[in-house]
Amino acid sequence: DIQLAPSHHDELSNRPNLYRKAARPWQNMAEKEIKEAIACYYASITEIDTLFGRLIEQLGDEIDNTIIILTSDHGEALGAHGVFCKNIGAYEEIYNIPLIMHVPDKLQGFTSTAKVGSHDLCPTLLDLTSSEPISNPDSQSFAPIFDDLANEKKYRTGYAEYEGTRVQFTQRVAWMDEWKYVFNGFDFDELYNLQDDPYEMNNRIDDPSCGEQLKKMVAFMWKKIEETGDRTLYNTNYPILRLAPYGPNMSPA
Repeated sequence: DIQLAPSHHDELSNRPNLYRKAARPWQNMAEKEIKEAIACYYASITEIDTLFGRLIEQLGDEIDNTIIILTSDHGEALGAHGVFCKNIGAYEEIYNIPLIMHVPDKLQGFTSTAKVGSHDLCPTLLDLTSSEPISNPDSQSFAPIFDDLANEKKYRTGYAEYEGTRVQFTQRVAWMDEWKYVFNGFDFDELYNLQDDPYEMNNRIDDPSCGEQLKKMVAFMWKKIEETGDRTLYNTNYPILRLAPYGPNMSPA
């Protein structure tokens, strides 16, 4: 009864060549093997969930005085786009990780659509515990959401950096409301509307109707690059590094 990812048979026809190369090792897996792999992964999640539940039970009454966080360092492709593990590619299956929090004496039982990241946990915990704050351009507290869910409208953008691992390649990922832009230093870029295309099957980077949205996303990327001191891409006159569709002198949208 296990279902394959909706994007499992994605031919990656309008995606960077490296994505197709990364999918090659999995091309000969039979559907039965893929479903078995998915079932094993779900079993691991069930085991972790059970053990984490036992840990919470040990808190007893102290749960009313304890902040609890369940999250992950990255996602799992699990057959999406024909790949497994975290792999190569800025897919939502990898970046959109779980974050479940229990905060005493705050709002309970809600699901937020705010765009926050694990790097935001430090300032958030300092805020929630009334500790001395830190000032860091890479992160911000999202504690206000626990006071009023309406505050989530202030968290409509997200940003990520990736430089590859053993295979070196440069990526910057920007989220803005329902849009997602991926700057690929090694190939052409990506642009998705996650509301219309949640499985990232239609790269609209060359769609003329998306031109203004693309400018906004690239301007947002350069603003983040400048604010965070990302010198690998910013403040250079070296022509061969100017691979983004618009330059860093753009005014932020």
